[in-house]
Amino acid sequence: MAIEYVEIRDDSRNIVGIIDTAQSIIWHSVYNGVGDFEIYAQATEKHIGLLVAGNYVTRLDNEEIGIIEHISVTFDVQRGRMITATGRFAKSILDRRHIYNLSGKTNKATVFSGNVEAAVRNLVYDNAIGCLFDDRRNIPILELGEMANLPDIIVDENGNAASKQVSYDNLLTYTDSLLAEYNQAAMVVLDDDSKQLQYIVYKGADRSTDNAEGNEPIIFSQEFDNLNESEYTYDTTQEKTAALIGGEGEGLDRFYSLIAGAENGLARRETWVDASSVSRKYKDEQDEEKTYTDEEYKQMLDTLAKQELAPLVRIETFSGSIDITDGQFILNKDFALGDIVTVQDNLIGKYINARVYETLETQDENGYTVEAIYK
Repeated sequence: MAIEYVEIRDDSRNIVGIIDTAQSIIWHSVYNGVGDFEIYAQATEKHIGLLVAGNYVTRLDNEEIGIIEHISVTFDVQRGRMITATGRFAKSILDRRHIYNLSGKTNKATVFSGNVEAAVRNLVYDNAIGCLFDDRRNIPILELGEMANLPDIIVDENGNAASKQVSYDNLLTYTDSLLAEYNQAAMVVLDDDSKQLQYIVYKGADRSTDNAEGNEPIIFSQEFDNLNESEYTYDTTQEKTAALIGGEGEGLDRFYSLIAGAENGLARRETWVDASSVSRKYKDEQDEEKTYTDEEYKQMLDTLAKQELAPLVRIETFSGSIDITDGQFILNKDFALGDIVTVQDNLIGKYINARVYETLETQDENGYTVEAIYK
């Protein structure tokens, strides 16, 4: 499936032209975080007029919408004058906001619990769409899209319902990390009728050989001739199994908590989590100051530490280049970003059900290729 052309849209998200003669187009999508793109073309009058910082880039066969952030025009004798436009996908606009709730000179911590998808959507709404205390923070072109109705709820390390508290964190970084904790993701897509950007949460389908969803299994291996390159990695460098958490207070009066798995001896790997920004005080609906009990406060600290520990695990991954020209499975038709697939290597006797966390599509003079990273 080639990238035949990209659409260029103005700051109102209306199509003002297409680019179908680019020397190369790179489209890098990620499950958690923000993807990016690059367009490399002859610096013609048309291309210079279209590839302008602040314009948007879309494709017919892809939901994501990019924002041009950087332009470079170069010249050499062999290639002539060339223009390169790069940028990130539209979820990057959340990077322009932090999470806070001012009341006069006081910042009230944001506390939330319950459904993960709903909580994340509320964070985006309160800090970038419908902020009540400062409407200058609201982004007029952004709105919430349709809910996916994902069932996951916020839990502690024992699987019990829990609450979280956040203040000052970057909106993009925090919401993405919270979703990643529950194997969810988000993207910002374009509603072509209203021309609004819509924030949506989603979760990849299970297409592994062990899936219970009734999906056709997707298997990548050299034996099936649908994996051009593969690399198996087993890494324990960043693994942590226990966390000491420091909450409010100083010296002997500081509140501490500890969470740890069953590992002991050499297998136990400890880390430190500074949670001094998590306040024991809060204001109720009558705006009266209250204090969390020790048990409630400990639960909040433990939930924060669990989030910090989530990425600090031993990592077993396959990364590879998928043959989609002659391969059996095609990106965005048979499987998509975020789906769980089975990757196997009979030589080393390994098979793993892994989520597709990144896809890198490249269209250039050598044709169309896709690289996918699993973990």
